[in-house]
Amino acid sequence: MLRLKEYCDRVRDDAYGGSVELVEDGITAMANEIRATEPKDIMTEIEGYVDSVLAVTSPILPLIHLLNRCMCFTEESAVGTQKCSDPREAFLELLEEIRQEQRQCVDKIGKVGSRLIARRDKVATFSTSGSVMEILKNAVTEGKEITAAAFEARPNSEGYRTLQEISELGIPVTFGCDALLCKLVPGSKMFFIGADAISSTGEVYAKTGSYLAALVCSEFGIPFYVAADTSKFDPLSLLGFPIKDSLRPASEVTDMDIPEISEVINISFELIPAKLVTGIITEKGLISPHAVGLMMKPETMSSSMIHKLEAWRENCDKLI
Repeated sequence: MLRLKEYCDRVRDDAYGGSVELVEDGITAMANEIRATEPKDIMTEIEGYVDSVLAVTSPILPLIHLLNRCMCFTEESAVGTQKCSDPREAFLELLEEIRQEQRQCVDKIGKVGSRLIARRDKVATFSTSGSVMEILKNAVTEGKEITAAAFEARPNSEGYRTLQEISELGIPVTFGCDALLCKLVPGSKMFFIGADAISSTGEVYAKTGSYLAALVCSEFGIPFYVAADTSKFDPLSLLGFPIKDSLRPASEVTDMDIPEISEVINISFELIPAKLVTGIITEKGLISPHAVGLMMKPETMSSSMIHKLEAWRENCDKLI
């Protein structure tokens, strides 16, 4: 049974291959953890879960969205707008509602994205994304006989998982290290990536290496699509907050001794300029990156969550 401490350890170690399973496990861990029965104690426990997860996560917006929904629940309960005889059961119902919403969004993204793919197209992708995998699954179900190119995505070689999952769909994959993007991407009809956050001005926060992939697509005239549901739109960027950086331990890159005058930089995610993005595939349809800000709803943010995020982002390098 997954408990919150184990989940937080996995989040800290960047052990998840995409935000879909990250949120699924977060919901499961919180549901397994809650023990209190008195309303006040339940709300204290929930806020403790939020603080524990926030302390170890990168700016992965679906997870931030989950934490925000949890804080909204505690605030509504405090002022009496959350009417329920059993707050513990109501919280468990909220978690399950969020789980089902995410699954429905991924299903819709899969259908929208697969319509972009024609029979016998070659597609390319980078890193691991549940939304991109859903697009490819739909294409296979529709009998489109596609092929794919995928890449190593270091550190931690996350791309090997992508290779395995795409191959299991029966899609032949040409696989190479990140440095072969310019060699393997040409000939693709389109490139798909997932995303962890999208700013109000359309910049896409994704696995390091995705920016290079976008530049390669621009060079060779290949459409570059981002598969992301609207929970990945960062409303705090609309309020002027920068997206937090994601520095990781140098040991993930190499176990070699590094000269004292030198350093190893390991950043998990980077920002892709909106001008390099052809379109964003959401549960609401295919949209321009420049439409993201118009679809945001900052008023849905919990006031206490905003304060927590202010502190969370205070001591960080700014990406934008």
